[in-house]
Amino acid sequence: MSLKLLLVNAPNPTENANASNYACYPHIGIVQLATAVRAAYGDQVTVRVVDGGISSTAHVQQAVRDFEPDLVGISALTPTYGEALRIAETAKRAGAQVVLGDDHPGFFPRLILENRPAVDYVIANDVGEVPFVEFVGALLKGEPLSAVSSLGYRDDNGSVVVNPSPTYALRQQNTIPDLEFIRPELPVYAENYRAQFGHLHDHVVTPITVNNARGCENGHKRCTYCSIADLRVNTGEPSGFWKAVDTYYRDFGVNLFFEVYDSFTASPRYVDALIEATPPHLRRLIDNGEIEVMVYARALGLTKRNNVDKCRRLGVTRVNIGLDAADPEMLEAQRKNKTTGETNLEAIRMLNKAGISVHASYIAGAPGERPETLDRTIDGIRQMLGEVELSSVEFSRFIPLPNSPAWDLLVDYRNPSFFKNSADIDAYLSGLHLSVGPELRAELFERFGDQDLLDIEELAAVWAEHFTHITEEHALERIAEVDRLVSAHNVRTGNNVG
Repeated sequence: MSLKLLLVNAPNPTENANASNYACYPHIGIVQLATAVRAAYGDQVTVRVVDGGISSTAHVQQAVRDFEPDLVGISALTPTYGEALRIAETAKRAGAQVVLGDDHPGFFPRLILENRPAVDYVIANDVGEVPFVEFVGALLKGEPLSAVSSLGYRDDNGSVVVNPSPTYALRQQNTIPDLEFIRPELPVYAENYRAQFGHLHDHVVTPITVNNARGCENGHKRCTYCSIADLRVNTGEPSGFWKAVDTYYRDFGVNLFFEVYDSFTASPRYVDALIEATPPHLRRLIDNGEIEVMVYARALGLTKRNNVDKCRRLGVTRVNIGLDAADPEMLEAQRKNKTTGETNLEAIRMLNKAGISVHASYIAGAPGERPETLDRTIDGIRQMLGEVELSSVEFSRFIPLPNSPAWDLLVDYRNPSFFKNSADIDAYLSGLHLSVGPELRAELFERFGDQDLLDIEELAAVWAEHFTHITEEHALERIAEVDRLVSAHNVRTGNNVG
């Protein structure tokens, strides 16, 4: 038996061109799955990859019709899930089976299979490579689906089954994605990147993402807005990171590597091991500025363990930091774990001194936000713009997403995942001078609980009304004010959907 497989990253419902980093990097996850499947099954599987980051939903739907796949795998986040469903329906009409993966399907595998007849399967694992290869193998060999880890499906009686989801260590298997699957599209990402950030470099840049490590040092008490599926530290072999860098630089001309580790300072041992494992020929390229690295990091982590110097030694030229607020009350409300406005400023000063530029992101409308706390955050942004150099500033609305502490506050009050219990939520909200009565609790659960398809705009509006002391309109006005302020300093602006 052979199989035609189309792997898709679902597009955003609108062109989110105002977001920093928009369409600058390929969705490397689907490329990794394509690589792993081909390595496992060779000519038994014909694979094509389509990234909705640079394609509209209509383009992806046409690719489904043209390719006529047997199986369509769709990667979806909460904001892109609606488009994923549209693609799934097109795939079903074309006679294909459909499997969903990534964060949002992983949050709601059972609910999706109960509600969406166009979806046949869900992979519910943050590290989906192993279960996906197992799944494709079961289809090829006609083996029972009950043996496929992390798989959600309907049994012969139509009942939904979700198999156990083990934890997979990246050290054991973390396939290096083969960029041949997207070679024709690499110039598109490069041009998008240059249009936004080319001024930060003195040479032509071709970017790519690398994901050799996952997790965050704040994972035990995640930030209020954080909806990442699994924040446990999970690192691959340092040699795997450098092998990817070497291969991509040599074979594809890639010279900017964005390691999308949730927080690069989460594992000091891993960072030290990366430095020790740097091949001499890559060290020379880094020292000459021919290879650059980008990372995510927490401000508090950057101020410790000589981490800024370690970043410099690894070729890091830009760091993305979630500063979130400059008001101490809002930093506490967002569970920033001892991070202060002074910590944020200190981290950026240290990075600037090391010649590393900074992408800073802030949030308007955190739990309990008041006009005066938002004023203090904007004053902090103004101070930062006057004292340090920033490559870009992103100021976004707070949007509560599934699998976040904010979702506990909004929806999962009776069965929270990140608070101890309902009383813990009540105490947290009381400290912010907020209260949510039983009738409103019932209404919120009726609107958002047991729903697999969520309206991001509705979530933002309801959140502002009931979990802050400002209006959504006020938050949007202040965000626009900051955009003008940042632009006046010749710094790139942007905002996210979440």
